[in-house]
Amino acid sequence: MSYSSRPLSSKLFQLTALTLALTLAGCGGGDGTDTIAPTPDLGPEQPGPDDSGEDGTGRPVSAINVTSVTLTDPNGNATRTITSAGASATVKVTDKSGNPVSNALVLFQAEGVTFGTSNSTVLTNEKGEATISVKPSDSTNTGSYQLTATVNYNDLEETTPGYNFSLQSIQVSLTEFALSSTNLDSGGNTNITLKTKDAINDVYQNDVTVNFTTSCGSFDSNSVVSSNQGDVTTTYKAIDDNGNLCAGTQTITATPANNPANKQTKTVSIAGVEANSMVYTTTEKVQLGASNSGSSSSGQIEFTVYANGRPAANQQVEISKVDTPPDFSFVTLGNQAPETVTSDSQGKVVVNLYPGALPGPVEIKAALVSNTSIFALSKDVSVATGRATQNGVSISLSKNVLAYGVDGDTAEITARLVDRVGNPVPDGTVVSFVSEGGRVTPNCITNKGICTVEFSTQNPRPVDYRVSVIAYVEGDKDYIDKDGDNQFSDGDILTHNIGDFFRDDNENNKYDSEAGEFVYRRNATGAVCAPSSNNQPNIPTVEVDGKIQSTCDNKLPAILRQQFILGLASDSPVLPGLPDEVPANPASDLDTPKKVNFKMFGNSIRTVSMASGTTISIAAEGKGDCKAEFISGKITVPDIINLNNKDKFADDVSYTFSYTGCQKNDKIKVTIQTPAPDATETTKTIFVN
Repeated sequence: MSYSSRPLSSKLFQLTALTLALTLAGCGGGDGTDTIAPTPDLGPEQPGPDDSGEDGTGRPVSAINVTSVTLTDPNGNATRTITSAGASATVKVTDKSGNPVSNALVLFQAEGVTFGTSNSTVLTNEKGEATISVKPSDSTNTGSYQLTATVNYNDLEETTPGYNFSLQSIQVSLTEFALSSTNLDSGGNTNITLKTKDAINDVYQNDVTVNFTTSCGSFDSNSVVSSNQGDVTTTYKAIDDNGNLCAGTQTITATPANNPANKQTKTVSIAGVEANSMVYTTTEKVQLGASNSGSSSSGQIEFTVYANGRPAANQQVEISKVDTPPDFSFVTLGNQAPETVTSDSQGKVVVNLYPGALPGPVEIKAALVSNTSIFALSKDVSVATGRATQNGVSISLSKNVLAYGVDGDTAEITARLVDRVGNPVPDGTVVSFVSEGGRVTPNCITNKGICTVEFSTQNPRPVDYRVSVIAYVEGDKDYIDKDGDNQFSDGDILTHNIGDFFRDDNENNKYDSEAGEFVYRRNATGAVCAPSSNNQPNIPTVEVDGKIQSTCDNKLPAILRQQFILGLASDSPVLPGLPDEVPANPASDLDTPKKVNFKMFGNSIRTVSMASGTTISIAAEGKGDCKAEFISGKITVPDIINLNNKDKFADDVSYTFSYTGCQKNDKIKVTIQTPAPDATETTKTIFVN
């Protein structure tokens, strides 16, 4: 079979490149001596269509012929079937006269098989033959595929027609299946050996996958490929994949992957589990709310029983209390006597805890019934008041000045709550939020005393560019515990009594019903209220049936509240104090800086800064040595601006720059860049006169 050769364009390119290189060399060397380029050696004259290239004997080769692929089994017989015993693929390459071509590169290609060289490529020998071994990539594969060979020689390339073949799975049997020991201690191990054979030819067979399973336990490798003379080795451990100990009679099964019907089994006898250690395995602090706090009414702790370092199931464990508040119970509600429980399949013992009204530390003991000297004690367990306390509510913001002119600029609002002893409030405590403008997530549920909501810009937008937001939660007022029993009782003093509250939209520290401010009433009375403040709005009194009465009582529960302000800033800065012109530096004293003070607000009524993340920069332009730089002020507007503190707010929006060496007609440019989602660049040009 003969095939046409490739075009000679690549050779012509090489010739052109050589000619160009020689011409450039004739332009002179680095030593300055003129030379005349020699006539280029272009090699032999370009061969005609019948004499391009040479084979390994020097004979010119203009075309190559390649035979179809032949496939032979290990006995040398032609075949179209490849088993795990393998086969050999061969092609022969000749020139147009039928002479063998040696050293031709032959690439074999097929799916589903692995070739005998790392790149599936070999060279032809002196007979022009190229042979490569072929084996199935997976001994269980029984698919059919196509094999081709591509020959490359002196820029001549030919590919054979496809040779169709099939993969055949051999029938595997397992022999010499043995365990090094069939009687094991709890958690012990034994080696497993066997061999794989071709069930038909009774020949040891390599590259066979054997899978191992067991009724209880694990293997260092549960899938092993046979090697050498069909050898398969693994190790059985009397410990399951979850780390649990096995006991009693267990079955080990070996199964050839390509012949599951020929599986083999063995049994092992494992000694019973004998517990010899106990560990407290609750990893986190357990903080329980007192039963009268409205918080969590129960909790759990965990111990684990071990035998030789492994979890031990079905072990008897006695649970008792060592140190707890007098009204504390465990295992079952109301129980205060020792109780015996049984470890589960993971060796774990879970103990239910039931706090009473009294706070305090809790220490529970778990001991083996079989050996009471083996025990463990609980750690970091206590009963606390649990409810949020008035001075334990903290609100933080990711940023507090957002873009006025777009919808969807967002800030995260995070509430952190602790009880009166500084412990996180119970998970599931609900914190609610209401806002004067924009959109706020209505509530969040605490996890470890923390939860987060989102504020997003949209209508309505307050005309003063300031949005009042208030967070509120059920909790306890702050008090002085005079008798030290950690409970609010007669003689204890409320430090900042609070009653009804409102959202102070106009920030005047009083409830304005005519303005439609949000209000929350508790209908309490009978005690003097603390005055209202910016962050804790409070309605001290209310008129009922023509009479003025307090909104506070002398009880501990209250609706805790925390108000904060968010700013909405335009993308166009307001820059009072920034002039259109500045005087030139005197020619006699160019290096003495002149200073300019100004402020930067985010609205025309100057109630907010520019949006958090806004940057301001300054640059001078001129023919001389005009320079300008900021010497005070926040180059990047901080995430948090002091919107409630007038003095600190003034500091946050104040700037000073100096300039030197500036002469008439020079320019100083101040550039303000607002961040996404309302990214805008504004440049103010100041002329030097």
